[in-house]
Order: sequence, then structure tokens, then C-alpha cells
Amino acid sequence: MRLRVDVDGEPLAPGAAVSGRVVVEEGGRARSLSVRLAFVERTESFEKVARDAGTLAVAKGDLAEGDVLAFSLRLPDDPPANIATRYGRIGWELRARVDRAGPDTTVDRPIELLRGYTAPD
Repeated sequence: MRLRVDVDGEPLAPGAAVSGRVVVEEGGRARSLSVRLAFVERTESFEKVARDAGTLAVAKGDLAEGDVLAFSLRLPDDPPANIATRYGRIGWELRARVDRAGPDTTVDRPIELLRGYTAPD
């Protein structure tokens, strides 16, 4: 199974809708497909959700090649800013996840915030 996550209207402002599509590039058997928006701390060997902004179920059952599934989740009004260094990244991202027998298929897609945006004190 292979997925791609497309996002509309980046860069995004605080409180904006994060809308787009999950495109099924290679289908297969599945129980469901969901999309999560979260602020994630990530290094080469570590991953932790620091703030969860919500999860949306976008499909139930098997997925066929060429399926296009729309989603829309909302950034918080006070989202922490994205930060990236050579050692890791902390930032907003979408995760498309297919629940299926065996290992789940996941695709992570970073979200770009407006430049110059900083979180309020």
C-alpha cells in the first residue's frame, strides 16, 4: 500500500483549516484510513506527539489505487512554531494511517506555517 498526502493553501496561519487529500497510489486491504494533525518532536531515533490537534476518519474498508479522500482539520489558534535543526525537528505534521492486518501503512507530511509566525507568550 502506498499513499500521498496533498495539502492546500500552505503556508498556514494560526487557526487555519488544514485541508487536502490522501491519494492512494497503491491500494490494498484495509480496515480504515485516518488523518491526524499533531505537533511532533522528531529526531533520527525519537518521535513524540507533543500536542494533538485531532484525528479524522476518512475511509472505512479496502482502498483502491486512485482513490482520493478529502480531509480538513484545524490548527489551534495558538500553535507553537515549527523549528528544524540538523539534529531534529519539532513541528506540525499530518499523519495518514491505514489500519490493516499486519504493519499499518503511515505517511507523515510536515505542515508549513506562515514565515515569521511565532507562538504567543
